[in-house]
Amino acid sequence: MKLDTKAALKHFKQHDEVMADLLEAALQGDVPLNLPTPKQPQEYFGSIASSIISQQISVAAARSIKSRVVDLLGVITPESVTAADFLELKSCGLSEKKTQYLKHNAEVWSEIPIDDFLTMDDEDIIKELIKLYGIGRWTAEMFLMFSMARPNVYSYGDLGLTQSLYKNYNYKPHYNRKIESTVNSWSPHKTIASLTLWHTKDN
Repeated sequence: MKLDTKAALKHFKQHDEVMADLLEAALQGDVPLNLPTPKQPQEYFGSIASSIISQQISVAAARSIKSRVVDLLGVITPESVTAADFLELKSCGLSEKKTQYLKHNAEVWSEIPIDDFLTMDDEDIIKELIKLYGIGRWTAEMFLMFSMARPNVYSYGDLGLTQSLYKNYNYKPHYNRKIESTVNSWSPHKTIASLTLWHTKDN
């Protein structure tokens, strides 16, 4: 199943009027709602590396460090990271820990069944990805959304999504059942709902 705003809007109109209104506004706004496109399996390692580089630093800092890493390696692949000198890689602006994560993940990458990801379900992919150093559930969910364009992903651990949900639905943090029921009502279009919540927050 692909990301499909028409099908999602039709579903939301039947199951969640608030989300239907938010999506309509996002589609008609000055800043268009961007839908991710699936990457090729050979690009997955680069996505994971970018996620590690970006952790706990600003977007601008992450962009600058990644640019230096690309200058050093050419393309960020398991082979180029494995071949790189540890201190040279670290000198791109990476912390000791992030450099260790990248080196370790490059070495074990062949154990991750990336060629099977297209036929695996979301939870099984998450289980594989969190075996890697520096990859938690949130990062794995972002990978599903933005690298694989999986259609039915919502991240309960994402602060931006949580804040937008509270604001647009007038929910409080202790409304656990209401929140879960709302998120489940978006299925099988949770990813478009997530993108809509982020878009609404940013615009």
